[in-house]
Amino acid sequence: MIGLLDCNNFYVSCERLFNPKLIGKPVIVLSNNDGCVISRSDEAKGIGIAMGVPFFKIKDIITDHKVKVLSSNYSVYGDISNRIMNILKDNLAEIEIYSIDEAFFSLKRINNRERKCHYLANKILKWVGIPVSIGIAKTKTLAKITNRVIKKKDKYKGLNLRYKNVLEVTLENDLKYILENTYVKDIWGVGRSLSFFLNKNKINNALELKECNDNFVRKKKGITLQRKVLELRGIKCDYIKNIPSIKKSICVSRSFGRKLYDYQSIKKALIVYVQKAASKARINNFFCKSITVFLKTSEHEKKIYMDKKTCILLEPTIDLRLIWKISDKLLKEIYKNSFLYSKVGVILSDFYSKDRVQQSFINNDLSGVVGKRGNDIRLMRLIDRINTRFGYGKVKISSDQEINFHSNKNNLSWKMRSEYRAPCYTTSWCDIPKVKV
Repeated sequence: MIGLLDCNNFYVSCERLFNPKLIGKPVIVLSNNDGCVISRSDEAKGIGIAMGVPFFKIKDIITDHKVKVLSSNYSVYGDISNRIMNILKDNLAEIEIYSIDEAFFSLKRINNRERKCHYLANKILKWVGIPVSIGIAKTKTLAKITNRVIKKKDKYKGLNLRYKNVLEVTLENDLKYILENTYVKDIWGVGRSLSFFLNKNKINNALELKECNDNFVRKKKGITLQRKVLELRGIKCDYIKNIPSIKKSICVSRSFGRKLYDYQSIKKALIVYVQKAASKARINNFFCKSITVFLKTSEHEKKIYMDKKTCILLEPTIDLRLIWKISDKLLKEIYKNSFLYSKVGVILSDFYSKDRVQQSFINNDLSGVVGKRGNDIRLMRLIDRINTRFGYGKVKISSDQEINFHSNKNNLSWKMRSEYRAPCYTTSWCDIPKVKV
């Protein structure tokens, strides 16, 4: 059997963890640059705020219903997510972290699975403070549907739930009832175009998809949808992946808070992104051989421009100084001073592990900043240890002249809009909650 843990309204729950005054009130969390709604409390859902709706379209609803608006705070959400996943790892043998707020896990050889999962859900609530729901079924697809049932109990009133946050469907009649009341558009992995195709062929709910001709589905839409049909029948096609898939590339990019024209402002943003990308590569022990920098305007501008340049190194590197020197050179090559830019980014790819790095006998002109390879690796490890202990960004390349690019107090022209962001309670020394005694 497979379990799926999903955190309830995760981003909102994280914000409520440090601000209990938000409990019981309508709350929404916005995407990058305060663009769209990406998380809603149950109260916000109740007044009709839809997922993904642009912020500017619901300002009247927000005013009328006194909705609390918050900018996304991903460093905090990631930290809380790690705490939850570590509890799962300590209590279960096979776990697959699917997203920041979801994880699949194996329940084989576990008796009384519902009680075990209820214990885990309560432990997470007590230790971390985040409410979660857990669905249990034979396959991942059925576990996803079962998890959805817990969150939308009012739509499945024909079921008798033993726990309010955990559900395992053991009776065939109960499973049939659930599938019959689940539209195909609500099935994991069935997108808009697929649901349109299925509806057109008179397949409207999960039960009808389960009972359809899977050979017809494969012929028309491929093996992926056929596997979905088989999983609805209880045939496992997608197994728990204990080992995370190896990254093929690391991209760090953000839309600017406002359009930028001058090169220096764009360069300051790229410096930060390069440092973040290089840090992620070092965490995974990746030596990169390919560095790409891209620059683009908004597609809504009258004058549209987009370009990118890639540099292939003779020898894979982990050295931030070299990666930045190359990135700076690439940015100069693609920058044109007659456009208003909306985004810049860096992509590191073509990764090698340390024992697979083939050293070059040819001297690279760009490698003048680099000393002996062993010393470079030790220097980068030292920088990571210092930043881990004292806060990200304490040690950085000299071209980055900003005092602290994580602080809201900096007036950075390229920084994303986050007018409603709460403090980084668990990831910034400056934002640690203060208790008055």
